[in-house]
Amino acid sequence: MGEMNHPVPSGLLAEIGDITVSFALLESIIQTLAGTLVGGNQRMGQVVTAELPFRNLRALTFSLYKERHGEGAGLATLRDLMNRAAVLEEKRNQIVHSVWGAGDAADTVTRIKMTAKEKYGMRFQFNQVAGRDLADVATDIKRLAADVQQFWIDLHLPAE
Repeated sequence: MGEMNHPVPSGLLAEIGDITVSFALLESIIQTLAGTLVGGNQRMGQVVTAELPFRNLRALTFSLYKERHGEGAGLATLRDLMNRAAVLEEKRNQIVHSVWGAGDAADTVTRIKMTAKEKYGMRFQFNQVAGRDLADVATDIKRLAADVQQFWIDLHLPAE
């Protein structure tokens, strides 16, 4: 039996892969932060966070921080980080849960999203996506991962 081929050029496929791998890194770092806020050892944090959907992981992390550290500058910073994570989760979901077709140019692909809602019936969305756009999403995810990790590190530094 043969195999089907998709129209996504290897360079753009690499960008989609970068988004997927980078988002897993971000999720792991947020799990580590949440696990620390739960208390106990690293394994206990993993038990608590392992099966959580990303939305619930964000909510848990925020709630645990607020419970342990109260309101203040740290909570505002964490709120910003979790809001950025929500936006990037949506972008990641759009990318990984879409069908991809040939683009209008060599450095683009067409994102195809089909929905069937009670109110509107079946609809198709077609968006041209450039390699640079995909690379920017991956970069934003990696920057956020670094920012969350720095927040976690700062949480453990002794007060001056």
